[in-house]
Amino acid sequence: MTAAARAGGAAGQAAGRRRWVALRTQWLVLAFYALDAGLMAGFAVLGSVPAALPWAFGLGGAALTLLFATAVGLGLHRRLGAARFTSAQLLSACALMLGTAALVPQMGLLLFMTTLVAVATAAVQMPRRHVLAATLSVGLCAVLLVLVHGPALGLPLADRWERLLSGLWFGIVLAKIAVINLIGSALRQALVDSNRRLGEALEQLRELSERDELTGLANRRAVMAQLEQAVARCAGGGAPLAVALLDVDHFKRVNDTHGHAAGDAVLRAFADAVTARLRSSDCVARYGGEEFLLLLPGCGEPAAAAQAAERARLVVEGHGWDAVAGGLRITVSIGVAVCQPGETAAALLQRADAALYRAKAGGRNRVCTG
Repeated sequence: MTAAARAGGAAGQAAGRRRWVALRTQWLVLAFYALDAGLMAGFAVLGSVPAALPWAFGLGGAALTLLFATAVGLGLHRRLGAARFTSAQLLSACALMLGTAALVPQMGLLLFMTTLVAVATAAVQMPRRHVLAATLSVGLCAVLLVLVHGPALGLPLADRWERLLSGLWFGIVLAKIAVINLIGSALRQALVDSNRRLGEALEQLRELSERDELTGLANRRAVMAQLEQAVARCAGGGAPLAVALLDVDHFKRVNDTHGHAAGDAVLRAFADAVTARLRSSDCVARYGGEEFLLLLPGCGEPAAAAQAAERARLVVEGHGWDAVAGGLRITVSIGVAVCQPGETAAALLQRADAALYRAKAGGRNRVCTG
């Protein structure tokens, strides 16, 4: 599997996990509505509230949950943004609860408790500024409700059964808060895991963008960025720099005679052999096709740069190419250039390329300086 496929798979899995978490939240909200409607049914049996109230509240909560769950299934929550989506669901839930409190003020304090749970549930998934805005909106509505209904807002405590149901409601509110805290911890851990997987996927994509898949070396894009930086340092009085362009001799003949699989094996073995003889500060990259670019920071003298290139030539010439194909012999031609004051990266490469051309014209398997 390629790095792009792995990164795409990780991104797809992360999106799937986010959708699953969002749908799980909708099931939790629906369960909360069902609990509240069930307790209201108990009050309705006692005659404390109208018989239609539990049905109206339960169906209203179910309808809201179905609406938002459908939006999640269609991916609309991503288009709207998680914060706005959660804010919309929070405000709709609080509107249902405070509206119910306005209709049956004798249960107002119980519904206020439930409103606090709704705010706490949403706050787990919302940025601070959205939490503050939503809390302010809900708080203003609650203040208005208190001003309008005043002393009518209360707890159903007329007999022991009402007191039992009110106490049970309060206990369920505490249980909801505990569940929310547990889910919040799980969400935070899931976020940490998701960020880690995303970081791994981004690292794979970065590696893909900077690494040649066949040889494992830096690709042209990556090495050119390094070359520009090294030339800039050299121009600013930093470490001197030399470059070498390496071209595998008669590579087309390898492909024509032994096949492209053997040609790929040659390029991989070539990269490994040259890399093994480099200093830790040197960098070799696949420049294109069978051509490679070697950066030699610290080499300010043509003789020293040519010597480094000669070591690479010898290791290629002496490599055991029979392991790739019987009777195979691989050599390399190399053009070397040392960066001059005020010289651009393009000009430096042009001189190295001219030296490489002379090496090939002179019979190949040799080093020329430019």
